[in-house]
Amino acid sequence: GWSNTFTFYLLGPTLDGTVGIGPVDGDVDMNAGDVFSSLDMAFLGLYAGEGERWGVVGDVIYMDLSEDDISGPAGILTGEVGNKQLIALGSASYRVSDTTRLLFGLMYTDVTADIRIDSPINSRYAKTSESWVDPVVGVLFNKPIASNWEFTGMAQIGGGDGADLVYALTASVAWNFGERTSLTLGYRYLDFDYEDGSGAGRFKFDMKQHGPAAGLRFQW
Repeated sequence: GWSNTFTFYLLGPTLDGTVGIGPVDGDVDMNAGDVFSSLDMAFLGLYAGEGERWGVVGDVIYMDLSEDDISGPAGILTGEVGNKQLIALGSASYRVSDTTRLLFGLMYTDVTADIRIDSPINSRYAKTSESWVDPVVGVLFNKPIASNWEFTGMAQIGGGDGADLVYALTASVAWNFGERTSLTLGYRYLDFDYEDGSGAGRFKFDMKQHGPAAGLRFQW
């Protein structure tokens, strides 16, 4: 009585936010084209398993990016930023109706960032690695909308332990073209608001990541 679903997907994200190390902040503004040109490595996968009532949902996003065209206030500061991030979200699910599951879990975030800021006076460089875990709650909605078509929406929100606030939103449609395979097309939105430490040990990761996602889903 246990069903499994695994989806490999490709995300075309826009990155918008601020990365700060010590006294050095850099604004990041990258569209999907910028991300793909700066992408060194990526892995994105989503697993969902379910029994009669209880189940699990796991989501992993890994990206290794480098951007050499960032700017500070009024364009006076320029520089480069590197960003490796692993986001692993694991939740238990409980089915409350034919279409809806409640989610309770944890989000693990690991970010390695290095930043160089050039000004008319001097250049500054800093590098750090931070990881944190946040409790999250959410809801997953899934419903057939036509023959061989279905809609899935998922919303999760958390924070307070590591990040001040973090939330993840997903909406997608799937076309079931085989007995166990589907194509999916949707949109994902991730928002992080994290800052820890002070002085030279300060680290800030205030970032929005959103964009279209396409994937191949397997069911068994």
